[in-house]
Amino acid sequence: MGRTLYLNESAGDMYVKRDGPSVWITARETAGRRVPARLLSRVVVMGNVKLDAGAITLFTENDIPVVFMDNSAEETAMAIPYNHRLPRHYEEQKVFLESEENASRYEKWAQAKRAVLQTAMLQRLDRSLSGQLTFGIGEGNYQQVLAGLKPKSKDKWSVITGIINSLFRGLIMEHILKADLDPHTGVIHRRHNFGFVLDICYIVGAESDMQAVQFFRADRQAVLMEKRNNGWRATEPGMRKIIHRFENRRVQLSNLIGTVMDEAFELMRELSASIH
Repeated sequence: MGRTLYLNESAGDMYVKRDGPSVWITARETAGRRVPARLLSRVVVMGNVKLDAGAITLFTENDIPVVFMDNSAEETAMAIPYNHRLPRHYEEQKVFLESEENASRYEKWAQAKRAVLQTAMLQRLDRSLSGQLTFGIGEGNYQQVLAGLKPKSKDKWSVITGIINSLFRGLIMEHILKADLDPHTGVIHRRHNFGFVLDICYIVGAESDMQAVQFFRADRQAVLMEKRNNGWRATEPGMRKIIHRFENRRVQLSNLIGTVMDEAFELMRELSASIH
């Protein structure tokens, strides 16, 4: 698993250009640095950073997804490799959509996995619940408990979860590309761009909730968010906190996403076997 390259406009006049198999990064009042693409797994671009086209194609040529976002979660996009050939497992993956029964099996699996992770998240937040939530609490009850952990401002919660989910989508996309699956063939998010990415994001949603709850618990001095004319946004220290927390848990998150993908492959094989 490679590193994440974070490119942030706060560095001042940042410019990123291709330099052979590497990118050369310059910013105001700092020495330039070279980053080889082979060391990276994903790139996150935050705000107004200047990238030449060569830098973006270098990343995508190496199956490195590039996530574009800002600190108000209003502008998000993702660049991924273009390949005229279908992913190796595309035909197998279509089994999820071959019948209503298959789609239902997939949805039940996704919901069950999501419920397990929701239970684990609440147990981590409050260890006294460990013996009480053995079989999960249901989506409605989970949302009710989560509502008590959220800030009063829905806009604040929306901004922070939007930023965190962008980081999750980049990590999930990395796994999907490496597994040679189609990122668009979702079931829960059928006919959506990046539908399968969004499906996995839905399954591991409790992990995103957990990081958002932890963010607001650390924001008691009100220095991690600020309100501008167009709404709430994370401050520079707030963005650093979000990224630091995400990176500290990135290995565990990668393992979790890998497990979810393995289970998806297993279900894929079961459904294919039942057809033949």
